[in-house]
Amino acid sequence: MAVPRLGWVTPRYALATLMLVFSLVLIGAASYKYAYWGFGFDMVDFHMPIWGTTVGRFLLVSRYNFTDTFMGLDVALGFLPAVPFYALVPSAYTLVVVQTLFLVSAALPVYLIARDRLGNAWAGVAFAAVYLLYPTTQFMGMAAPFQPRVPGLVALLWAFWCLEQRKLGPYLLLLALALLTRTDAALVVVAFGMYAALRRLPWAYSAVPLGVGLIYFYLAITYITPLFYRSSFHPQQIELPFDLNRDYNALWPCGVSPQACYYMHLGSGIPNIIKNLLTHPVEVFFFIGQPAKLLYLALMFGGLLCLPLFAPRELLLAAPIFAINLLSNRIYQYVITEQYQILAIPGMVIAAIYGAAWLNETFARTTPRSTRLRPALALGLVGLIALLNLPLKNPVVSALRYPERPARVAIMERMRAALPPDAKVAATSFLAPHLLPRLTLYYIPGGKMHHQPAEADYAFIDARAAGLRAEIAQGNDLLAHLLADPAWTVVDQEDDLYLLRKRTP
Repeated sequence: MAVPRLGWVTPRYALATLMLVFSLVLIGAASYKYAYWGFGFDMVDFHMPIWGTTVGRFLLVSRYNFTDTFMGLDVALGFLPAVPFYALVPSAYTLVVVQTLFLVSAALPVYLIARDRLGNAWAGVAFAAVYLLYPTTQFMGMAAPFQPRVPGLVALLWAFWCLEQRKLGPYLLLLALALLTRTDAALVVVAFGMYAALRRLPWAYSAVPLGVGLIYFYLAITYITPLFYRSSFHPQQIELPFDLNRDYNALWPCGVSPQACYYMHLGSGIPNIIKNLLTHPVEVFFFIGQPAKLLYLALMFGGLLCLPLFAPRELLLAAPIFAINLLSNRIYQYVITEQYQILAIPGMVIAAIYGAAWLNETFARTTPRSTRLRPALALGLVGLIALLNLPLKNPVVSALRYPERPARVAIMERMRAALPPDAKVAATSFLAPHLLPRLTLYYIPGGKMHHQPAEADYAFIDARAAGLRAEIAQGNDLLAHLLADPAWTVVDQEDDLYLLRKRTP
């Protein structure tokens, strides 16, 4: 069946329209979510480093007591592409726009990869739509901007296209740029090297990413991140046995890197982790086979109709992210709604394209009329993936359906206006993003690795915050403690919102 001519509607026009519509929808929904105080403290973690860099405080963070820069958490130069745009228009809405444009721009390499692999431009448009409609992409588009992994996602998709075109220089350059976005991107770069080796491409396509990726990953964790700790912070170098029930919160931050500390249940240090994975295969198997993790995999693959399973070689590109997420005991890493899935998207979408091509070619052998993906099948694929967003509570729809009440937003705005711009403020999650820019902003309820509310000049608290409710369940009512503390006075209070000021000595 030939692809029908649609007159003036060309594949390139359709692609451009698709990208424009998605950009407008995501920008509008994320802006609405921000205007109605719908982002949590993650937005502080991603907004403050960019603002801080523009005022001479490189990748500034303020909530942690062991570092003053994001580099003390992770090597995350993926923030830097947003800096010039933010410097021109310093606003949280700038970050919304820039993140969306980066994310949507990745539809172009997806189009090119699918067009070339499936043999027609309309198939390319279909898979660009699949990428944009993939539930995980949708959740990442509505995540607190600016996510430093998003430029890595874009670079990795372009790198794959360059690999297919045998453009060695651009391929290596794009992998290098992806490598710098966040430390876990180095593992995806290593996977690119392994993939090129399986394809038996010239040695530079495999050896350089393999070598550079592994070396960089080790250096970033072991040497680069510790350079940015405060001089007063001396992380514990501890040796711990293999214990899958260990809670990282009891130890974090520890060792040479906060990121490595997330895996202390597997052992201390990369060599011990590898040894324990090899010597405890049964325990590890059941650990990654927990129901919540199996559901995570089902949603990641089901969101692409399981097409990636038909291209196991290409699926290797997503394997490192799945591995570090499944080996974690942090719930945030094995749900499809969080940032930790961003760097899995390129491998998943590429594998979906190659899986569809394999199925198409397999069926073509029994019905050898055409090796092209039929338009009806392509449209059906796009439609089914679009429908999957409904049971998964599409984040665009959720942002529009469940905003904070306007009357309560007005109270929040009133209380925010009473805060001096140079004051040290401690705030609960959903209040904090609107308190920027400022040099010092702490998180309530915090933890042992955080600055405490007692160090702040003001406390801005939503009594309905999930973090506070969790603390109360553990017998620690932080709000009640502050209200009873004579060192604090209530400045404003209404509708479960509290603004407190520390009394002058």
